[in-house]
Amino acid sequence: MAEVSNTRIPWTIPIVILIALFALRPVKAQAQDGAPVADAGLPGYAATDPVQLDGTDSYDPDESGPLSYSWQQISGPSAEITEANTATRTVGGFVQTDKIQECEFELVVTDGELTSRPDMVKVIIVPDFGENFVRHVNPPFNPNTPTLISFGGSGGSYTWQPNEQSIGDRTQNRIEFHDGYRSDKKSDAGWPTFYGCGDTIVVYLSSVAPEYKQPIQIAGASSGGENAVDVGIRLNLTYRDSRYAVNRVTLLDASFSGRSYEGHSGSIAALIASSVDGEQCWLDNYVSQIVDFYPRVLNVRFEVIDHWLPLLWYESSWKNAELSRFNNGVVAGA
Repeated sequence: MAEVSNTRIPWTIPIVILIALFALRPVKAQAQDGAPVADAGLPGYAATDPVQLDGTDSYDPDESGPLSYSWQQISGPSAEITEANTATRTVGGFVQTDKIQECEFELVVTDGELTSRPDMVKVIIVPDFGENFVRHVNPPFNPNTPTLISFGGSGGSYTWQPNEQSIGDRTQNRIEFHDGYRSDKKSDAGWPTFYGCGDTIVVYLSSVAPEYKQPIQIAGASSGGENAVDVGIRLNLTYRDSRYAVNRVTLLDASFSGRSYEGHSGSIAALIASSVDGEQCWLDNYVSQIVDFYPRVLNVRFEVIDHWLPLLWYESSWKNAELSRFNNGVVAGA
């Protein structure tokens, strides 16, 4: 039989252990000194128009007095500052170049007695994309609903705007380029690229939905497929901001002028492999006249050779659920 010891544990040991454990417990700084906490808000994207910084989420844990705000620029190209001593601050005077630029701003708040630690926020100045052709088809922008961005073909001479009757319950924000779109001024890829359209979109979304949390889809018909893929790559692989990550790209009998199948397949592979803070992007490809299938995407081929059939079918799927059910459960369509 095992021997049971009757040795008594000194009463002081548990107290020492408790004190040691309490000393190891992390304690927030504001709980120690009651100092206010500065919150400079989320990053913004700018072209040439002013951008508003938002420090309204700053707070004082002990509510000992009203907050005073002090903003200053600490890095990047010099910006014009207005309303520097308020919770919201407007910065402008941005000058675009052919590269992405960053301005960093610092916010400090005080309650009259104690001062916060500084908090930083960036404004990203996108490269010069020329004239802005972005148009919201069904305003006002609703930050609580998903967004669909559509591109037509013919080198940007027209844009695809789905029939108003096919939008269904109109729960999506609809974005298009009202006077077409242009390729980038300079491309190192050996063929026209459309990353500037992505720059335009991220600036627009940042201005109307600074805290956006809804899915974003891009659809490209005919040669607009180039735009759809390039914009997805630009937003997901360059800016990598989960607020404006593209979740789905849809190709509607898409053609790619000047690009080889291998080159475009590589772009699609990079796009669908992108993950922005856990948000994956997937792609569905509907083909009729242009029969290009790609690996690791949903490819749907129409038996009838008609370049506009995939677009018309896709529009119809908005209002006819039966068009979205086939192939033993594989779901396609809007």
